[in-house]
Amino acid sequence: MKKVALNYIYLSRQHGGGKDQVGMNLLKGFQKNGVAKNMLIICPDYSVDAIKEISCDIQVISVKSPVIRNELERMVWISFLNTFIIPRIIKKNRIECVFHLCCNTGFRKLQAKSVVLPHDIKAISHRNLPGLHIPFYKYYLYKIMYKTDFKNADNIIAISNTDRQEITKYYPEYKNKVIRIYNPIDIPLPDTIPDTNDRKDIVAINLQFLHKNIITLIRAFELIKDKTDHNLVLIGVIPKRVEFLKKYVLDHNLSDRIKFTGFISENEKNDYLRNCRLYVSPTLYEGFGMVSIEAIITGVPTLLSKIPTNYEVTKGLCDYYEPAEDYNALAKKMLKTINTSNKDDALQALDKSNKLFKEYDYRHVSDLYWNFLTS
Repeated sequence: MKKVALNYIYLSRQHGGGKDQVGMNLLKGFQKNGVAKNMLIICPDYSVDAIKEISCDIQVISVKSPVIRNELERMVWISFLNTFIIPRIIKKNRIECVFHLCCNTGFRKLQAKSVVLPHDIKAISHRNLPGLHIPFYKYYLYKIMYKTDFKNADNIIAISNTDRQEITKYYPEYKNKVIRIYNPIDIPLPDTIPDTNDRKDIVAINLQFLHKNIITLIRAFELIKDKTDHNLVLIGVIPKRVEFLKKYVLDHNLSDRIKFTGFISENEKNDYLRNCRLYVSPTLYEGFGMVSIEAIITGVPTLLSKIPTNYEVTKGLCDYYEPAEDYNALAKKMLKTINTSNKDDALQALDKSNKLFKEYDYRHVSDLYWNFLTS
């Protein structure tokens, strides 16, 4: 049996969003599928307890993490580990295949087979998203990083067909290295679809980046607030770059109808999903979009911006609006959705839930990864 190493040095001290969740869902799947005992995981010292809680079988090697003050320091630290420390670990443990949970895999080609999961190349493919301009220096930094990663890797994992098209468009010389494997989802499949008509919350999750386009959702809700008694709940951290969202809510006297939760646990997030009337994602860009799939599996009415990735990964099984920045179009669609009873659609919703669950269940996706990494 080939010995596989999971390079998880990318894990954040606090939950880093979808990328961290992908790693943990894969690990849980490897444990459930009985293959974790054939694997080794390399992670920061602060992640050891969380990893051991998920997988008791996997061999853990930790690296001491310094105090990281900004994104540049984090990139330098990860690059240093992948260039000088990880190769020694790989050689010492006779690893045959390494899976990198994220990009920035260092400047050396490993002796073992190397597979990288960049998640997306948004900084290159969507450098000038409205409200989000990647500075010149950062653009070239990422361009060099991806170029180096893809050159040294034996394979590149794309998380959607849209993501694969973008990688092959901007790095055509590596198109034969790219394979598409969807992200793993860990959420229970419901036995029945609940009646959501008496629920009051409209929910959006992931606010911390400008391309999530939450300002369009807030402005859309402002248009319909007097036409409905539903409230808007915005879930996620609010870093400095999106503090204007809170200011807009305050300046427009919306504080009694719009709630910011801040960071919440995964269980709390799932509770919000299970108990909301409508889940909305007005995002301008997605590499995959895990929460939207989770919402549909849960059986919640779901409304998404009709961008290519959203439509692809949800299989056209929910409501969409376009263009993504049009708050008038979003307002009309939100009002229509929350005023439509879902009682007669329970069987249809359950069928949609089953379809997406089979496609994205973490045990199934982890099995796809295992078969690929050992092939």
